[in-house]
Amino acid sequence: MSIINETERHSVKGRLVITGIYIALVIGSLAMVFPFMITVCGSMNNHFDFERRSPYPRFLFSRADRFMRTLCTYFPASHRASLQQLRSYFPTLPETWQMWSQIGDETAQSDQWAAEVLQPLDDPQQRQYIEAVTRDFNDFFREWPLAETVLAYDNRFVASFLRQHYDSLDALNSSWEISINDFFKVSASEWSGEPIDQHGYFPILDTRYRDLLAFRDAYRENRYSGFLNRQRELSASYLRPAAVAYTWEEYAGKALGISDAVVLRELPFPVPADAPAALQQAWRGYLLDRMPLRHIEIDVTAERSERYVQFIRERFRNLEYLNRVMRMDYEDWQDLTSWEQISLGPQVPEGPIAKIWLDFVQTEVPVGDWRLRDSVPEIGFQRYAMVKHGSLDAINRAYGRSYGTLEQLRIPYGEALLSSFHQHEWGYTLSQMTASYRTVLDNLFRRGRTVANTVILVVLSIVITLTVNPLAAYALSRFRMRQSEKIIVFCLATMAFPTAVTAIPGFLLLRDLSLLNTFAALVLPGAANGMTIFLLKGFFDSLPQELFEAATIDGASEVRIFFNVSLPLVKPILAVSMLNAFIAAYNGWEWAIIVCQDPRLWTMSVWTYQFYQTLSGEPYTVMAAFIINSIPVLLVFLFCQKIILRGIILPQMK
Repeated sequence: MSIINETERHSVKGRLVITGIYIALVIGSLAMVFPFMITVCGSMNNHFDFERRSPYPRFLFSRADRFMRTLCTYFPASHRASLQQLRSYFPTLPETWQMWSQIGDETAQSDQWAAEVLQPLDDPQQRQYIEAVTRDFNDFFREWPLAETVLAYDNRFVASFLRQHYDSLDALNSSWEISINDFFKVSASEWSGEPIDQHGYFPILDTRYRDLLAFRDAYRENRYSGFLNRQRELSASYLRPAAVAYTWEEYAGKALGISDAVVLRELPFPVPADAPAALQQAWRGYLLDRMPLRHIEIDVTAERSERYVQFIRERFRNLEYLNRVMRMDYEDWQDLTSWEQISLGPQVPEGPIAKIWLDFVQTEVPVGDWRLRDSVPEIGFQRYAMVKHGSLDAINRAYGRSYGTLEQLRIPYGEALLSSFHQHEWGYTLSQMTASYRTVLDNLFRRGRTVANTVILVVLSIVITLTVNPLAAYALSRFRMRQSEKIIVFCLATMAFPTAVTAIPGFLLLRDLSLLNTFAALVLPGAANGMTIFLLKGFFDSLPQELFEAATIDGASEVRIFFNVSLPLVKPILAVSMLNAFIAAYNGWEWAIIVCQDPRLWTMSVWTYQFYQTLSGEPYTVMAAFIINSIPVLLVFLFCQKIILRGIILPQMK
């Protein structure tokens, strides 16, 4: 019987009531759908646009957003001085932009800036210049030493690379001198924070650093971004030269009082001998205070060599002490037996003695005797361009520039990025949209047996629920015992205690029975559910006794009566019990993480919780994990709606 009859529906009051009901339903549905859409959209975002909390992916409709998201992957926030380097390649980047989330929040300003940067791509002549300099850059960079590069890598590829690089975890643990039980637990934070711009930094060629170079080489081949291999000569790899001109621009800006990044970009690097005196003075200060000294070379003379040996002898008391200090940082160090084995070289040597060489050059060699090596990316590209084109005028014609000196030419990585974005705009977009999901699936199916454990637990829970609870309810209903009501009250009373209260004695009991870290610990505590037994007993009590009497007269055993007469009549409530068992087994993580701390027995819910704890710094990836975790529950409710409704309505006798 309807609440509003046919006559009332056509009245003004009835129509207003119906309209109000529909409005309330629409508002309620939007209140549920809106947060879900934010979660779905957030799982496809990155550091640039995640903080917007938008219910729709704006980057699908905005070219500017797609470009900014791409820049965010090339200059990630977690990497050292990423925005400073980005500003060196794109000097018009506003000085007020210090974080990617801040840039993403300023939608209008970021759209305007991106449109200005992308504008040359719409001009055929300008695009021709961009493609020309990109080809030269890629030809130059193809043979550039890996030690002088910076890699904007994706964390999810570290584990897969090490898995292929080493035969086993034991080999990795032995080589890296660590102790882990999973490739995904590898912490290689120094790979993204190498202080290449520091004044006295020189890398130590240990095992971890050699693995970093191999990882960079894999990125140089675009092994993890296959779409960049198409038209490779016009693409920008995630690996780039370790340019240092931005450190000169920062230093010169303070020393010369220049705040305009565009003007600083036009300063020569290195400063030629015929430059103005003020610029020469700033350059000498930069060499002394800021320039990475590993790029310096000097002339070796007999007097300077003697001073170098004396410098080392004053620092170390004897050779034994020197050898002991060197071995602490470099396991392959060959012990010295005499001071005569020490020799001064024109360039920084490999190994831990490099630190001594750098200190000697900085304190004992006049800055006027320093020369910059070709290991400086800017100098290397300047010489490459001059050899290829023959003159500065030819370089200007090829690149569409008007440089006054060769030293104004910088690494054209910004132009390479523009060319790469123009060629692979939607390739970048698709890769960024699916990055979080690929990370989750890679962790899910390669890390332990999470999926298999979840399937086993769900099946066991459903089987036990459909076995223990109906048998207990049928026995209490069919066989009238004086204690039946007390047993029901006892079953229901256990539900009055909070889960946190029952967890402690339950854990202690399972520990005493040696059932921790087993499927039994997950299944047995919930095998008999008091509410389910109570509901099933009520259903069995409502069945006419004539059915049981007729079955008994026909010679049916009690087992046959249970399976062939009773159970078919309570299928709806059994279906609801099965759904409840599925939800409890699939979503239950508090109890599971207490009694099964072994990662080999983690289920989806526990894995999702641990994944959230591990990647809390990447909330968009965590959102992707939540969505994937919710898919089975969503499918069950979509396909089992009729069963749920039937369980609410009392079954009728046919």
